[in-house]
Amino acid sequence: MYKKISLVTLFLVLIFGSVFTNADTQKLEDPKLVAPQDDGISIMGKASNGNDETPGEWYIGSTPSNLDPSKPILLFVHGLNSTAQIWWEDNDMYQTAYDAGYQTTFLQLHDAGGYNEDMWDNGQLLAEKIIEISNHFNGKPITIVAHSKGGVDSQTALTYYGAHQYVDNVITLSSPHHGSQLADLAYSSWASWLADLIGAKGDGTYSMQMAEMEAYRQQTDPQPLAYYNDYYTLAGTSWGSAFSSTWYGGMYLSSYGSNDGVVTVDSSRLPGGTEVAVGDWDHSSIRTGITFPVFDDYLADQQNFTSQKQPKGKKKNLKSNQWIHGGELKEGQDGISMAVEDDVSELNINLMTSKQPKSMKLVDPNGKEHPALFKSTSIDDGVFKNAISHMASIKRPTPGEWTLKINSHTPDSYLLMNDYRTKRPFNLNKHIKQNGDLNLTYQMQSQNKIKHTTYTVTESKNPANTKKFTNQSNHSQNIQLGKPNTTYNVTIDIEGVTEKGYPFKRTIVESVKVPGPHHR
Repeated sequence: MYKKISLVTLFLVLIFGSVFTNADTQKLEDPKLVAPQDDGISIMGKASNGNDETPGEWYIGSTPSNLDPSKPILLFVHGLNSTAQIWWEDNDMYQTAYDAGYQTTFLQLHDAGGYNEDMWDNGQLLAEKIIEISNHFNGKPITIVAHSKGGVDSQTALTYYGAHQYVDNVITLSSPHHGSQLADLAYSSWASWLADLIGAKGDGTYSMQMAEMEAYRQQTDPQPLAYYNDYYTLAGTSWGSAFSSTWYGGMYLSSYGSNDGVVTVDSSRLPGGTEVAVGDWDHSSIRTGITFPVFDDYLADQQNFTSQKQPKGKKKNLKSNQWIHGGELKEGQDGISMAVEDDVSELNINLMTSKQPKSMKLVDPNGKEHPALFKSTSIDDGVFKNAISHMASIKRPTPGEWTLKINSHTPDSYLLMNDYRTKRPFNLNKHIKQNGDLNLTYQMQSQNKIKHTTYTVTESKNPANTKKFTNQSNHSQNIQLGKPNTTYNVTIDIEGVTEKGYPFKRTIVESVKVPGPHHR
C-alpha cells in the first residue's frame, strides 16, 4: 500500500502526533545496557570516525505501564557513522514508542566503535544480536526500525545470516537501498584529500557507492529470503534549515532528484517493499518521533497490508549545474579560481574543510572583496561526518573569474562544490554502454561549446591505480577498465565557453563496476 503524504496529511500528523506523544507522558530514563556477552567483538575501531562505543552492546528501554502484549519488540538500528544513542539523545522517538505501549531495544553496530563497516559485517553482528534479543524476550517477535544504512544492514542480516525467523516487519527510514551519490563523491579524485583526512573512507562508505549497491541489489533481490519479511519504507524531501548539516548534501544531490540531504527518494525505494510515505523530512528529522504515527500501523505483522513493488524511477539524462574541486590547503592564504558564466541568477558556494579556517573571502572579477559571507556548520552524521561545511550564496554574480581566498591556521584539505542556478540548465546527456566486459563509452552533449573533457578513473579501493583520459576532439570517450568485480570512481571534468565567450566548468562524479562473482 502506497500513500503520498500531502501537506494536509502532514499537518494532521504534526498535530495529532504531538498530542499522541505528549499524552500521559512521563520523563524516561535512558535505556539500560544489557550485560554484554563475551562474543569476541573488538571494541577498537580500525579508523576514527569520532565514536567510542562498544559494537554489539544493546540496550533495553523502560517498560511502559500500558505495554501491549500483542505488540512486537521494537529494535532500533542506527546508520552510517552513528550510534544507538541517536534514538534517545535529542530525539523523542524512544519516548514516542514508549507512550504507544512498545517495549524498545537499541543496538550498537560496528560504526559505533569508531569505524564504519559494510552491510556484511554489520549484518552478521546484527543477526547474532537479534537472536540474543529474541531469547531475552522468550521468542517474542521483533520489528526493526532502521535509519539510513541500518536498513541495508537489516536486510542483509535477515537474508543471509538466518535472522529472518525472529523478525516480523522492517521499517526503513531513508535507507539508501540503491546507494548514495555522496559515497561516490567521497571516492572522487577531488574529495579524496578531505575524505582521507576526516576518515570518511571506511568499508561502510565504500559499500554505499552506487555501483556497489547496484551489484548488491542484483545479488540480493532474487534470494529466497530477501522478502521473507515485510519491508516498509519512508523517504524525505527536505534539506533541513538553510545552511544546516544536511543542506550541503541536499544541494549536491539535487541533480539526482528529490532527496533529504543524504539519500534520494529513488534510492530509498526497496524492490519488493511497500512505500509508506514520502514527506517533508530531512535525513535527521525522519528518525524522530514525528514519523512514528506515519509507520505505527506497519509495525505489527498484519495480513491486511500487501507488499507491492515500489515505483521505479526512470533513468534520466543528468542536468549538471555543479563544479567540484578539492585538494590541499597550505598554512596561510590559498586562492581557488572559480569560473562563473553569464546568465547565472544565483551561485551557491559549498566548501568543506576539516578545520575552521582563520578567514574566507571572495574576490569578484573586478577585484572587489566580499568578506564574511560564509556560514559554517559542523557535519555530525553521514558520509562526511567530522567535516566543517561553509556555505555562501551570491545573487546574480558578475560573470568571469572569481577567487575564493582561504586563510588557514594549519595545513588542511578542502572540497569545494559550486552550484550554478541558470535559466537554461547545462544539459549533459550521458550514455554509458557497458559491453559485458571492461569497456565503457561516454558521450557528452551541450548547447555550449565544450573545449575539453577530462575523465579521472580511480580504483576505489586502490587510489594509486588511477588513469586520466582527456578528450579535446569530440565528446565521445571509450574507457578500458582494469579488472572485473572491481568498483571504479569516474570523475568527469568539463570545460568550455558560452555563446558570449564566458568560461564554464562542470563536474560529474559516479561509480562503475564490471560484473564478477558475488561477494558472498
